[in-house]
Amino acid sequence: MLIPRTLMLRSMGGKALAPWILLVGLGGCSKPPPCAPVQIHERKHPFIAFDRQEIPALRQRVTQDPYKTWMDDVRRGPPGQGHPCGAPSTNTDVKESQLSNCALYGALSWVIEQRSDGLKAARDALLKAGDTSTGWSQTPGAWYWGGSLLNYAYAYDLVQPALSADDDAAIRDKLEDALGKTMGVYEEFNTTYVTNFRYRVGSGAATLSYALGEHDHACTVERDLFGDAPLESLFALRSYGPYMQACLTQDGTYVEGPSYQDDVFSVMLPYLQAMKRLSGGAHDGRDYINAVNTPAAWGNDTRIARMLRYGAAISMPDGNAATIETGWREPLQLSSIAASMLSEKEGRRDAKGFYGWLSAKGKAAVNNPVYSILYTDPDIAKAAAGGHEPSYTSIVTSDMTSLRSGWSADAVHLLMTTEHEYRPSSHSQPDQTSFLLHAKGQYLIIDPGDGRNYDPAGSSHTSLFYWVNFSPESHNLVTVDSFKGIRDTYQTPAWRQLGVFTDLTRPVDDPAILRASFLTGELDSSTVTIDDYVNVPDVSTRRTAALARRSYVVVFDHMISSGVGSAQPMLHYYDTHLHYGGWLGCRPGAPAVCTDYATARPTSPSTQVDCGDVCGEVRMASDLAAEAATGLAPSGPIPPDAAGRAPSAPTAGRLVWATRTDDGKRELELDVVYVPRPDAFSVDRGGFTNFFLNMTFRHPFSVARYIASSTQWLTVLYPRDLTAGEPKPAVEALKVSGGSGSAALISIAEQDTQDLALVSDGAQPVEVGDGPRVPSAKLQGRSALLLLRNRALERAQVDAGTSLSVGGRALLLATSPVSASLRPEGAGVAAELVLSSAAQVGLAVSQKDAQLTLDGKPAPTRYDAASGTAWTSVPQGRHRLAAR
Repeated sequence: MLIPRTLMLRSMGGKALAPWILLVGLGGCSKPPPCAPVQIHERKHPFIAFDRQEIPALRQRVTQDPYKTWMDDVRRGPPGQGHPCGAPSTNTDVKESQLSNCALYGALSWVIEQRSDGLKAARDALLKAGDTSTGWSQTPGAWYWGGSLLNYAYAYDLVQPALSADDDAAIRDKLEDALGKTMGVYEEFNTTYVTNFRYRVGSGAATLSYALGEHDHACTVERDLFGDAPLESLFALRSYGPYMQACLTQDGTYVEGPSYQDDVFSVMLPYLQAMKRLSGGAHDGRDYINAVNTPAAWGNDTRIARMLRYGAAISMPDGNAATIETGWREPLQLSSIAASMLSEKEGRRDAKGFYGWLSAKGKAAVNNPVYSILYTDPDIAKAAAGGHEPSYTSIVTSDMTSLRSGWSADAVHLLMTTEHEYRPSSHSQPDQTSFLLHAKGQYLIIDPGDGRNYDPAGSSHTSLFYWVNFSPESHNLVTVDSFKGIRDTYQTPAWRQLGVFTDLTRPVDDPAILRASFLTGELDSSTVTIDDYVNVPDVSTRRTAALARRSYVVVFDHMISSGVGSAQPMLHYYDTHLHYGGWLGCRPGAPAVCTDYATARPTSPSTQVDCGDVCGEVRMASDLAAEAATGLAPSGPIPPDAAGRAPSAPTAGRLVWATRTDDGKRELELDVVYVPRPDAFSVDRGGFTNFFLNMTFRHPFSVARYIASSTQWLTVLYPRDLTAGEPKPAVEALKVSGGSGSAALISIAEQDTQDLALVSDGAQPVEVGDGPRVPSAKLQGRSALLLLRNRALERAQVDAGTSLSVGGRALLLATSPVSASLRPEGAGVAAELVLSSAAQVGLAVSQKDAQLTLDGKPAPTRYDAASGTAWTSVPQGRHRLAAR
């Protein structure tokens, strides 16, 4: 049934908008309508988050922690402001935001405690709504404006029953004006409301639309963000499908980084919760997070749920979010609300564990205590008492690889970016295939974070700003021929790219592609590729990162030129970068805010602090130090052969990054070993780091250069706690025979482990001879990592291989390259396989009548006596293969 209701709202020019029809129910529609069927007609305030009957329960809620702590924050008022609305900022956009927060805090104080000063603060602020901000339609004022609209919506809904008729009418006039002018800009062709601005402004405007008892503007926003609105009208951004998909990938990665993820969803989650409540409630309401009762344009898309579920995956062991993209070194701030909004099916348990884990570290930060009180479910709040962790440890998606040894503060955590989707935002950095490493309680291999504070002129166009934000050189990846990936260096950031994707039918600008991954606990790995590089179209890359024995990392790099095999293959400079981080604030006289444990950071742009150098020392082995002394000028590289390959040599380049834990009490070392030794090397101690707002550090970074047409190498990263007496690994290069490749032995005598890493061009088999500590091994493939104890195999992983033999026995054979994770099972092996195309695969078995099972089901099996393997056909994709 349709019930008509006429509502007049003013546009920017003050003219009345056309009457519209309000949907109050589905009315028997067989399909969900394009906009949520909100039921506002004849509702009495408050109704957005709760109704009058729920107020007693809400008052009881705030008598217990963590709600009690949050309510204490509400009583004190917004930080630095208090009640009544002081709003000390001289910036009009910030001041408007402060006024809206005062209105919200005061409104909740009135509802919960009947505080007259809270009611007055809310009333006074609402009577000024929209009067203060002068940049509401511009950058960056629009960022604040979205949050202000949301706060005004909730504040008005809470205090409306206590307002006089005159005050109510005056406030509605203000709010209707604010909404009308906002939507006028929102729907402009060349609007400033794009990416995070659009999400925040749209969410705030839609919620204000609800608070005013109308649905027309809310419907416009909903169809734009989640539905079928024609997005090509946005001049500033080409998008494909619902606008929410522009910056949030299918696998739940917000492309502007964790900090902007918080910024966006601090406004969007209260909006989505209001929509769900007003369109049917917990069971029948429209839920874009868990994809329940959503229209066809959104379908079963759960990307928001995946983002909320896997917040822990992008959080480092210290509880801070990774500083990827333009991310600050601070915790995600919506963990309790995020967990409360997830269904059990979509990962509520994992998100609850994340909130509990952050709480145990004292890092369950709250963006706004009002929304935490309203939208944290009691069962989630109980996790604050501790004892909770996510159910997963490592996870790999098409966007990221998060490998970790556990959830302790000393855990080893490697995070590598993949990024296979279109990245439209200026906050997205050219960091695909880059990784960071947090281990032994310290952030050791870093992403430098945000670069906006390297801007003394205030223009955001300095070379330092661009180095941090737009240069691949500032990340832990490989650059080619000294190109930084920026066309017209430092001048055209819209073209910042590391690579380009060759399939032009796909909307992809950051084209690293996940090829394979394996998560076993003892040996986790992920492989990503880039098809070709900006300015170097003949080069592609393949990188595999592996976390071994929950202790150390091996990174395998392949740089592949399509010119190999030509009469004169083109030589390239391949520069692999590592950026080192460590103890902050160790310098005598360093400002207190520069320490790791600073309780406050400067918030005013006029208070920028230069904190000097990250504390630590790069100690190079003598041969690497000699190369570093000459910088990146070529130091006698070996000329490539006709195929463009450099002959292998059993050499290694070694350095140690020495620093301390954040408290300065534990000495740490990170052993870094390159195999083979690079052709040239340099260390720069002036890398720029921007972890905190208005604060800058400098860090050292190293560049190892390989000179060839096509080549490959491996890098071992082994973190150690010297104070705890952890043993030093022996890492040595081994002689390789056969094709073009290198090998390294990583051993710990005290643990009887001897792990073997091999890297090859895959064209011909490479072999390591039998020795006293390691058996012979032969690989035809891109790379392999074998975990051995007392010469016996415990685990192995192979990338793009057709054969692997250990001790003269074939473990894996295939008719075309496969990636595999192998483990001994009985007298043979079991495998998890990833195939890009169908192949015949053979596994070592103990007897000729062994029966292979494929994904748990019997498979046609053929025994090959010559190799001692059982064979079957395996289709494209991921599969499990074992013998019984």
